[in-house]
Amino acid sequence: MTAIAHLWQSTLFFVVVALVSLAFRRRSASTRHALWQLASIKFLVPFSLLALFGNTVGRWIVPFSNAEASTAARWLDQSRPFFTLQSDATAADASWLAGLAAPSATSLSSTLLVLWIVGLVAMLTWRCRQWRATSIAARLAIPIEVGREADALRRAARRRGLGTSIALGSAGANAEPAVVGIRHATILWPDGLSQALTDDELEAIFAHELCHVARRDNLLAVIHIAVEIVFWFYPVVWWLSGRLVHERERACDEEVVHMGTDKQRYAAGIVKVCGFCLRAPAAFASGIGGSPLAQRIDRILGPASPRAKAPAAIFAMIAALTIAPPVAIGVLDAHRLIAQDTKPAASQKETTVYKPSKDIKAPKLVKEAKPKYTSAAMQQKIQGQIFMSVVVQADGTVGDVKVTQSLDKEYGLDDEAVKTVKLWRFEPGTKDGKPVAVQVDVEMSFKLK
Repeated sequence: MTAIAHLWQSTLFFVVVALVSLAFRRRSASTRHALWQLASIKFLVPFSLLALFGNTVGRWIVPFSNAEASTAARWLDQSRPFFTLQSDATAADASWLAGLAAPSATSLSSTLLVLWIVGLVAMLTWRCRQWRATSIAARLAIPIEVGREADALRRAARRRGLGTSIALGSAGANAEPAVVGIRHATILWPDGLSQALTDDELEAIFAHELCHVARRDNLLAVIHIAVEIVFWFYPVVWWLSGRLVHERERACDEEVVHMGTDKQRYAAGIVKVCGFCLRAPAAFASGIGGSPLAQRIDRILGPASPRAKAPAAIFAMIAALTIAPPVAIGVLDAHRLIAQDTKPAASQKETTVYKPSKDIKAPKLVKEAKPKYTSAAMQQKIQGQIFMSVVVQADGTVGDVKVTQSLDKEYGLDDEAVKTVKLWRFEPGTKDGKPVAVQVDVEMSFKLK
């Protein structure tokens, strides 16, 4: 059930971004849009995948210090369940499944999987049709190279600092002006709209569309559409879609005003466009609508919002703080494995293993992982206890494990118990106040609820 764990991880990250965005409510819309876009991307990037990447990279990096020595390493080790979906996270999934009867669990999982695939295919088909319709509209658009529209576009492009490579095409009546294309942008312009706008209003509307081009909003929109397709069932994703469009349009409005455009004329142009157009812009395109009109006009005519000085820096900082911990955990794990593989065999053999006694203090469990039921064992309704002899190393990790009383060798519960106990962490046993390896007996229960 790692999919469920990834979903709540992404939701928690979404809540954090929402709080940061609330703190930045008086900042530029471009900054908030960058934050919401980061929350969207997180849905496509599991923390466990980043940890796996870190593990791969860690095999090629020489360890800077002992992987167990630093405070940061100990903090990363304690954070492992959240970032890697191991132990605590998987235990929660296991306890959730254990509360169901085995046949019901299998049937429910299969039903949910089929429903998700059906929704995924439906969403993908719908979006592909939209993409095709938008592509056809762009190909059939009649180029506009001279006239009021072309002159206004060139003036707006010079003010925005863009080249003149932005294509302009006539796209029929009643549809909103929109930018289509990712690598090569084309502005689709509705027939008849120019007659309703003055030259200054026309230039202001083109400036808005050029802001979409400069910000690469179509590319960012495609990324979130991928999130919508995969997580079509999750309301948070659709709410996030609205926030992205809202902040995107506000960001372009703010940029147009900061370019020196007259606010009154720009606001009048937007009102005329919204009154003229009957249809929203094509899918996979950035238009001029997408935000409540009355609020939008109030913001345009009100005091200017602070210009975004470094939204990319804020975006990069939060992204780094998000990516660094799981990648570092993966690197730490790789260094541990390297240290174990390179330890001389002779020193491993010379390690003395003690048993708790008057002079030997027994280890103390500080972090426990719960075992998962295998599906076969759940179907057989196997319950009971497994007893193991466990060697707790001087660093608190689990070494050799031997099953002394088996519960199930056929359906995998014995193996699951051994795998789970190796995730446990102890305060090591001591001899004369010094950590030593101590052998203890451990009992692990499997119980269906």
